[in-house]
Amino acid sequence: MDKLKEECLKGEMPKVSLYDIHAHLGSTRDYPGFYATTEEIVGEMDRIGIKKAIVFPLEVYGTEFSHSNDGIIADCNKFPEHLIGFCMVNLNYPQNVIEEEIERCRKSGIVGIKLIAQYQGYPDEGKNVEFVCEYANYHKMPILNHCWGSPEFLERLVRRYPSFHYICGHPLLEYTEVVNKYENVWFCTGGIFRLGEVEKMVGTMRNDRICWGSDFSDLHFGWTLGPILLAEIGEETKRRILGENMVQLLKKLGIGER
Repeated sequence: MDKLKEECLKGEMPKVSLYDIHAHLGSTRDYPGFYATTEEIVGEMDRIGIKKAIVFPLEVYGTEFSHSNDGIIADCNKFPEHLIGFCMVNLNYPQNVIEEEIERCRKSGIVGIKLIAQYQGYPDEGKNVEFVCEYANYHKMPILNHCWGSPEFLERLVRRYPSFHYICGHPLLEYTEVVNKYENVWFCTGGIFRLGEVEKMVGTMRNDRICWGSDFSDLHFGWTLGPILLAEIGEETKRRILGENMVQLLKKLGIGER
């Protein structure tokens, strides 16, 4: 039994530097989170050993995305050692409004974009998804998308807009071939893993592109840590997934340690 699994079964904090590629801040009456304040979240990050987290609004419907993004900007400015901000837009809005909001956020220190078309009643493969990719390609801003649609659509985007990093927001294994083929496509583990799926993911997908995502404060940290820590995979692979791979991504983005 590897050390990380043994520590987990004993109820101990894993002795590994964690880097979180998928996390949320903020909450609403209709979409409450596990933690009341960002201060509480940062305290929990320190307790568990999470060095940095990529964060974006929990208000996924995005009807007031400027207000939600303001919260992300403020929190990232307050906790720059812990938080890396991605802005969110509602893809139903006109393209000029979407562009103006991303531009405003980029100039305020936001480094990436979060898309979540499904929750907004917008097609996963709609024209505004490609519009945002065109913007991201020009400014070299990474995009984490809840769902990139079909693997064929994702590959078409990667070939057409090759100058930024694509992050698959949840563990949909149908993207395996695209992840394996391209250097700028990354895979997030934030979601539900059924028995044997972590092992299948590691056995079929290039392990240097898999990154742990907690999906806090929608989910609790343990929900997404457990399947990785307890999986029948090598300890070295677990360490890469839980932190080392995201460190490499941050270096590619020119962020690194702050």
